[in-house]
Amino acid sequence: MRTNNMKAILKAALRVVCILPFAAVVAFGQQTVNLTAGPTTVTLPDGSTVPMWGYSCGTVVTGGTATCALLNPLAAATTTTAATWSPVVITVPYVATGTSLTINLTNSLTFGANSVPTSLLIVGQLDAGLGTSATSTASPDHTNAQPLTWPIAADPPGAPMTGVGTPPAQGPRVQSFSTEVAPGATTPVTWTALRPGTYLIESGTHPSIQGPMGLYGILVVTTAPAGGVAGTAYPAVGTTVPAVTYNAEVPVLLSEIDPVQNNAVTAAVNTAGFTETAVWSGQPNQCGNPSSANYHTCYPPAVNYTPLYYLINGVAFNKTSPSSSLFPVSPATGVTGSVLVRFVNAGLRMHVPSIVGSVTTPAVVPTGTTAAAVSGFSLVAEDGNPLPGVSRVQSEVFLAAGKTYDVMVNVPTAAGATALPVYDRELSLSANAIARDAGMVAYIGVNGSGLPAAPAFAGAIARPDTYNSVLAGQTLTVSDPGKGLIANDTNVFGVQVVGSRTDSEPERDVYLLGPSYSLYLLRQRCCYGRGMLFQHHCFGNTWCGTA
Repeated sequence: MRTNNMKAILKAALRVVCILPFAAVVAFGQQTVNLTAGPTTVTLPDGSTVPMWGYSCGTVVTGGTATCALLNPLAAATTTTAATWSPVVITVPYVATGTSLTINLTNSLTFGANSVPTSLLIVGQLDAGLGTSATSTASPDHTNAQPLTWPIAADPPGAPMTGVGTPPAQGPRVQSFSTEVAPGATTPVTWTALRPGTYLIESGTHPSIQGPMGLYGILVVTTAPAGGVAGTAYPAVGTTVPAVTYNAEVPVLLSEIDPVQNNAVTAAVNTAGFTETAVWSGQPNQCGNPSSANYHTCYPPAVNYTPLYYLINGVAFNKTSPSSSLFPVSPATGVTGSVLVRFVNAGLRMHVPSIVGSVTTPAVVPTGTTAAAVSGFSLVAEDGNPLPGVSRVQSEVFLAAGKTYDVMVNVPTAAGATALPVYDRELSLSANAIARDAGMVAYIGVNGSGLPAAPAFAGAIARPDTYNSVLAGQTLTVSDPGKGLIANDTNVFGVQVVGSRTDSEPERDVYLLGPSYSLYLLRQRCCYGRGMLFQHHCFGNTWCGTA
C-alpha cells in the first residue's frame, strides 16, 4: 500500500512538472494592450485644424511584452501641449505554440448628449467575436422609391406606371462587424491564434465614417531583432518558403483626410437629436437639407468622400519642417544587413509607395544565379502571407485600400548616406488641393541618418508672368493662386491673394502672404498695346521692356 501511494505521488509530481513549462509558454504567448477610441484633432501644414477620432495607448500591462506606440511621436502630449491625433502601432512577440492578444477597448466617443458605439477589426486576423457578435440596424424605408433610379422597384410589367415603385423587402444592415463597445464602456476583444505579419487595425463600426475619421493603426506580430540577433518576420513554411529574417524594421502607414467630411461628421454628432441610423437626404424637411429643422442630425453621405490631405504615419509632409517626416528604423543604430519596411494603406484611395535610392539583395534567386545587390526593394509578404518562389524586385508597389505589403531593402553602406526618401508615385503630393511639395513624402532613417543636405530644399524663386487673356475693359480674375500668380514659381506655396487693383493701363497690384515670404507687393503691368513684348516682376517694382 505504501508503495502504491508513493507511485501516485510521483505521478502527480511529474504531471505538475510537465504542466508548469506549458503554463509558462501560454502565459508568455498571452498579451494584453489597453486602447481608447476618442475624439481629437490634427493640425496640418497649412495651419488648418481638422477634427479627428483616434486610438490612444493606455496603461502598460504589468508583465506583458506587447507594446503600443504612436506612429507620429510628435503627437504625444507634453508638459505644455495636449496630445493630438496619430495612428498607433501595436507590436506583439510571436510565439510558435500560440500567440494570443487581448485589446481592452474603451469607447470615449461621447459628444455632449450624443455618443456612438465602436468596434475593432484586425484585417486578416480572426477574433472571438468576428461573425458572431456583429450588430445590425433596420433597413431604411424605401416606400417612395423612384422607378427611374431603382428599376427593380418599378411597376410590374404590363401595369400602368404610377410614378412610385414598390421596392423589394430589404434585410437589416450591418452596423458593427465585430464585438461592439458601448459608449463609456471598456470591452475586451481577444484574438487567440495570431499569425505573424503586418496587419491593418481599423474600426468595424460604420467603417465609411469611423475609418476616415482616423480610427486605424497597425498590428505587427513578429520576432523582433534584439542584441545583434536578426529577427524573424515570417517562419519557414515547409521546404518551399524560407524564413524571412531582418535586422531592423519600420512601419509606413499611408492615409488621407477629407476635411469637409470630417467637419460634417463632427457637426452631426454634436447636434441635438443626432442619430447614426438616420439616412441622409437633401430633400425638404430631411437631415441633409440646410433649411430643415433637423439639419445635421445624421451622418453626411460618405459617397462624397474627397480627400485633400495625404499623410505618412499621420504626418502630412511640411517642407518648412521636413524633420517631422523623418522616421527612424528599430533598432535605430548599429544596424547591418537588411531593413523590413511594413507598408500599410489605411486610406480609401489606392497608393503606390516608392523608396528612392533603395538597394536590395534578393533572398531567393533562380537556380544557378548568385544573389547580388540591385536597385529597388524585394517583395516579402502580402497581407501577412509570405510570397513563394523567386524574390520579386520592384521600384514601387501597388497598395489598394486596406492592403499591406512587407518589402526588404539593404542597409545603406555609403559614407555619409542620408535617410531614404519615400513618396507616393500615385502623386498624392499636395495639401488642400493648392499647396505643392506636400502630402505623402517621408524619410526612413537608418543608423541615425538624417535629411538630405540643405541645398535640396531650395529657396523661393518668383518668375515673370504673362497673361494673354487680359483685355482692355475686362477684369481677369484668377481665384486659385496655384494656377495663376505662383503657377510658374519655385518653392512658393501656401500663399493667398489678399488684394488687387485694375486700372486703365492696365495694371494689377497683388499682395501675397505666405510662409516663404513676408508681406510684399507684387506689381504686374501688362504691357500690351504699348510696344512692349515682355515683363518682369520682383519685390516691390515692375518694369517692361522690348524684345
